Amino acid sequence: MITKPTILIFIDWFWPGYIAGGPIQSILSLVNSLNDTFNFKIITTNKDLNSEKKYDNIDPNKWINSPLGCEIFYTDSKKLNYAVIKKIIDGVHFEIVYINSFFSKYYSIIPLIILNTNYKNIPIILAPRGMLGDGALALKKIKKKLFILFSKISGIHSKIIWHATSLQEKEEIKKIFHKKNNIVTISNLPKKLKSNPKKSKQINVLKLCFIARISEKKNLKFALKILSKIKEVEIFYNIYGPKEDQIYWEKCKDLILEMPSNIIINYKGIFHPNELEIILAEEQMMFLPTLSENFGHSIVESLLCGCPVITSDQTPWVDLEENNAGFAIPLNNTQKFINVITKMAKLNQEDYLEKSNAAIKYISSKIEIEKNINLYKKLFNDFIKN
Repeated sequence: MITKPTILIFIDWFWPGYIAGGPIQSILSLVNSLNDTFNFKIITTNKDLNSEKKYDNIDPNKWINSPLGCEIFYTDSKKLNYAVIKKIIDGVHFEIVYINSFFSKYYSIIPLIILNTNYKNIPIILAPRGMLGDGALALKKIKKKLFILFSKISGIHSKIIWHATSLQEKEEIKKIFHKKNNIVTISNLPKKLKSNPKKSKQINVLKLCFIARISEKKNLKFALKILSKIKEVEIFYNIYGPKEDQIYWEKCKDLILEMPSNIIINYKGIFHPNELEIILAEEQMMFLPTLSENFGHSIVESLLCGCPVITSDQTPWVDLEENNAGFAIPLNNTQKFINVITKMAKLNQEDYLEKSNAAIKYISSKIEIEKNINLYKKLFNDFIKN
């Protein structure tokens, strides 16, 4: 019997958690698509993002056979340190390591130090997950600059293979680390969703949605400021997602209270990923002026469900407008955001459905799921063989 190679994955949060969003979905899709070819062993925490509650019916600090078709080690983060992580790594056999973070202490930095010291012949692939974009680096700027300096001096990232999920992210990596030959670009694998191009649309009315964690990076406050300046048309803006940054949310609430009567804002709370298709079936467009995305699962999922997207130019989807699938607008061009939202609100049913269908066509042609599955297989197999 042929033994499948084992890929050891480090990720801060994983299934059954979902609040951390995109990175969880990235690894879920990877496991679902490739577990016929590879064994996956995943090291993660036993709680969801910003939660003090441990997952129900999951014992921490031991390997568990998951119904996902992989093995998962749920760590107790309160007891995590260098020695514990080293013991976990030493206790398992693997051919390759895949790390899903650049700045994470326990799921990127310490594992890298241990692997570089004790497993020098094991290939390491690191996906920065959008953390090296200008918008992301602007948050906690000094702390991040110091760590990047430490990385360069210590060389802890000198032998890794970088996994960029877009050409934009590839350039972000090159800009900081001046690397060319050890960056592999493969898009994320999205969640499988059914398109819904039969939405209804009234003239002078627009249903917008925000589906993301409520944090400075996702730029909800900017979105609310834009909406506050829109006149002539009626806008419904439904906000879905966890309040990751409570102080930031309080600032957003102040803006919501000051909205003109033609702008109706509703906070819909946290939703389970399984509810996403139902939510997007009721929405007409996504408005997410994010500071930085290396992929943007909610953007991709919105487009797949026939919801055109209004976002910033800090995502891989910069050609939305040329393809009639939405708009990618520089964040310093506030007037264009206002003009675009007003214009979209004035669309009639026929013109809106044209954009809805174009959104599905656009993203379906971009993500090339089967091609990317084969590229992932080649990526892992090539480095395992070498």
